[in-house]
Amino acid sequence: MSRTQLIIIAVAVVVVGVTVFTRPKDNEFADRDVALDSKEAKAALAIIEKLAESTNHLAANLSAEAPPMARQQLLQLSQTLTQAASVKLKEVSWRGEYLSVAVTCSPATEHWFYLAEDDDGQLKLLGVQQ
Repeated sequence: MSRTQLIIIAVAVVVVGVTVFTRPKDNEFADRDVALDSKEAKAALAIIEKLAESTNHLAANLSAEAPPMARQQLLQLSQTLTQAASVKLKEVSWRGEYLSVAVTCSPATEHWFYLAEDDDGQLKLLGVQQ
């Protein structure tokens, strides 16, 4: 190998080493907690409270990307929510591009909803964890 090739290889190794050791250590896939009084949490709670009033609000707050099985589960859960005396936020966090929302209902039950932003930036229901 010529001296020029050795220098190029050495520089490449140094560049790779510097980029590996200086990149951010944050995990982009880790959950990011959201305050219960944040804009996203309040918007999610408003959607869930509408579902607790009537299942008629489901269609307006449902994401177009929600799979058919998730739509069915959301309909069943919204029917259950109409019987709840109160709905309160327990936990809210971003999981990747999805907002995970845990709510507690007055008969001591807990439900997890998943929401995603649509093209207009509005939160829409995407699914539920049973």
